[in-house]
Amino acid sequence: MVYSDLGAMVMTEALESVYGTRIDTLMQARLFLPLGMRETTYLPPADWRGRVAPTERDPWRGRVLRGEVHDENASWLGGVSGHAGLFSSAEDLLTFGEWLLAQRQGRDSAVVREFTRRQDVVPGSSRALGWDTPSPNSSAGTRLSAESFGHTGFTGTSIWMDPTRDLVVVLLSNRVHPTRDNPRLGPLRPLVANRAVEILIGTAVH
Repeated sequence: MVYSDLGAMVMTEALESVYGTRIDTLMQARLFLPLGMRETTYLPPADWRGRVAPTERDPWRGRVLRGEVHDENASWLGGVSGHAGLFSSAEDLLTFGEWLLAQRQGRDSAVVREFTRRQDVVPGSSRALGWDTPSPNSSAGTRLSAESFGHTGFTGTSIWMDPTRDLVVVLLSNRVHPTRDNPRLGPLRPLVANRAVEILIGTAVH
């Protein structure tokens, strides 16, 4: 298995072609606004700058990035793509995760379950369709159930959802400031996931 953003980029093009509108407008109209996610957007306005963490001192663009997409491919695409460029808050991401867990139990459950189950297209891969599933040494830790699904972001973000516990775990950190050469976040992600489960079930692992 080789990780690539190309699938999400191609899906973006397909959705924009089908709906005749750019992905940021489409997502605002069909997902973010209906769910009340008012702190989630592509291309955040200037008055959000104070709440947006700076990312890398980018040698390609010659400045510290703040309030603009970190990913180089998404930047070349104008800051709007299916694989990168979305800005959000912990509260909005919890709203999204809770909505997705509810959809998994509702009338669209077959679609959501298909996208969030391990596909086994590549033997040994933990990947679902656009999502990841728990595996040894992953950011999911060791306490989330096998039905869980989630994803990480290069700049230090992650979200995991456990349908068996109705649990959403969101981690927003700043791994790439001032440089991406920072391996220290790796061990933190599974610890956060484990601790969330421990608090929920009232036990601790030593």
